[in-house]
This record gives sequence, structure tokens and C-alpha cells, in this order.
Amino acid sequence: MANLSKIGIDNEASKTNQIFNKKLESDMHFKSEYFGDLMSFEWVDEIENACPFIDIIIRRPKLTLIQEENVRLIEKTKRINVSSIKNLAKHTEYINKVNEVTNSVEPKKILDIRNEETFNIYENRFLYTLVHDLIRFVAKQEELLKNFQISDDRLLEYVGNTESETQKINIELKVTTESLPSSNIDKKLKEELKKIKSRIKRIKEYIASWERSEMMKQLERIHAPFISPPIRKTNIILKNANFKIAVNLWEYIRTYDEEEEEQDNLNNNGNDVLKGFLDHAFLIDYFVLDSMSSSKREQKHKMSKYALVLLTEEIKRIVSLLLSCGYKITEEDILKMIAQELKDEKANRLVGAEDVKKKFQNAMDEYLERMQDYL
Repeated sequence: MANLSKIGIDNEASKTNQIFNKKLESDMHFKSEYFGDLMSFEWVDEIENACPFIDIIIRRPKLTLIQEENVRLIEKTKRINVSSIKNLAKHTEYINKVNEVTNSVEPKKILDIRNEETFNIYENRFLYTLVHDLIRFVAKQEELLKNFQISDDRLLEYVGNTESETQKINIELKVTTESLPSSNIDKKLKEELKKIKSRIKRIKEYIASWERSEMMKQLERIHAPFISPPIRKTNIILKNANFKIAVNLWEYIRTYDEEEEEQDNLNNNGNDVLKGFLDHAFLIDYFVLDSMSSSKREQKHKMSKYALVLLTEEIKRIVSLLLSCGYKITEEDILKMIAQELKDEKANRLVGAEDVKKKFQNAMDEYLERMQDYL
């Protein structure tokens, strides 16, 4: 048996690998017909947990005092002050007549000043916007639940092209999965959906009560504008614990919508690690194809040279994946895993060899036993 340490990586195989990777162009596409990305129902948890805190601030909203100034007919004026008199002095056209004897003035119009409380402040408009976003979001998720299918049909497509020193190499890969029917799974999912719908009903009850609140009614009545991200960090939003939870829900909904738009198409962007595994599989396929030979000895020799290149590539790719996922891994960890696999494989081969030896020995014993009659 050849000693691996004396063989080393073949220069020609290494060069083929380098050219293959340098010239490689590839793309992948993923599509899922499984509406069950909802099955985590994380969004229900997020909204459900936030509802009691939002309820507190909507039932005790902040008010602000505003001063409205309008020039009105004197008979319709309800309140005047010093500012009203000063304004009349500037606008003599508001005066109807002057009593020359008493020097009293009879105005026909005067500045009416009213102080009114209003809910039209930034923090309340943030809640007003959040509630409307929740109404839209929950309605969308409910519609998905109506069309829910208990299936997990998926499609993965991969295309790639590259070159060796003398060849152009192409691949087209299509992998599909279809879920197997299972009455147990169907029953379990139906029970889960029933629970989720009950929780959604409770969320909708919260939202309906908020819509009936005085704050929401007033903001609807004056057609208060919705706020746009980013959220302005006012003192109340920064320091009030209930508002912090409302802000977290606001951000969660927007992030969820963005991720949902991307979930049907899984391509290069942000998925280089996954595509890298398909690229590596493409390389393996090519090495297998290039090793094909009518001579078993030549085929075995060529594939062995390629195997060493694949080993280094695979280790590098696995280490990169683990590190990118936040795992701490050392040289000792890698060597320990390789050593264990090597030990297991040697043991399997030894067991296999012993089985062959026993079968051969049993056959020889039977043969000799039969031959005793002729000796």
C-alpha cells in the first residue's frame, strides 16, 4: 500500500483544479412550494408578546395643548384675551362702530383664541402607523393560511461552466423533492393551525379595540399622516419601556416583509457558501468524468491524484463554513475528526477482509471434506 505522505498533491491535478476554479461561472436558483415557512409562526409570537404593552400606551396616550387662532364674527366668538384686543387695534377694519360719547368700540369681527388638546403628536402617529401596518400584515398572513398546503415541494437548479487546459466544461443540475403523504403529519398540522388561528383571533381583538380608541378615531378624523422610517428617537420612544417594545415590533414587521420577498429566490447574493458546495460538487463530477478509462489501473491512479486535491478543497470549504457560522474550530479539532474517520474506515476494511478470509476458509473446508470421498 502506497504511503500518502510520499505521494503529495500531483502538480497536474492541482493545476487542473486552479484553472477550473478560476474560469468557473455558476448560478443557483431555489424555489419552495411549501407555505410552511409560516410553520415556525414566529410572527405570531412577536405580535402576541407585544400586544399588552402597545395596549397600555394606546389606552393612555400622550396629549398636547395647541392654540388655535381664527378671526370670527363677534357673535360666534367664544373666547378672547389680550392678544385679541391687540389684534383688533392692528385691524381697524374689524370694527363695526365707535361710540363717541363713551369711546367704546363695537367690533364685528375679532380674533378668537382657543386652546385645545390633541393626540396629533409624533409618538401617537407612530402608534397610528404601527396599528395600520399590523392590520395589513395580519390580513396578509391570514390569506396565506387560507391557501396553506401540507406539502414540501422544492426545486433547486444549478448551472455552471468553466474550462480546463484543453476543454470547455458545462453542467446543468436540477434537484426536486416532493413530500410523501402522511395522515399523522396532516392531523398534527391541522391541530397546530387551529391553535394558531385562535391566537390570531386574539390579536385581531386587540387591534379592533385599538381602532375604537379615542386617539385612533381622532387621528383618522384629521387624516393624520403616517410616519416613515427611520423612526425619530424622541425622549418618549427612547426611554419608555412600552414604546421600546412597539419599536421592536415595527422593525420586525419590516424585516419580515423584506425576507419574505426574497425567500422564493435563492441566488448568489448572500448565499456564496451554499453555492460553493455546488461548485465543489461540479468539480467532483468533472474529476470523475476525466478519470473514466477502460484501464481500471489508470482510472484508479488518476482518481487517487484528484482525491488529494478534493480533500484539501473540502477541508478548506468546511472550515470556512463553520467559521462563518460562528463556530470556534482549531487545528486539533480538524485533525481529531480526520483521525477518527481514518480509524473507522481502517476498521471497516479489516472487518471486510476477515469476512472474505472466513468465507474462503469455509469454502476450502467444504471442498476438502467433499474430496475425502475420492482420496
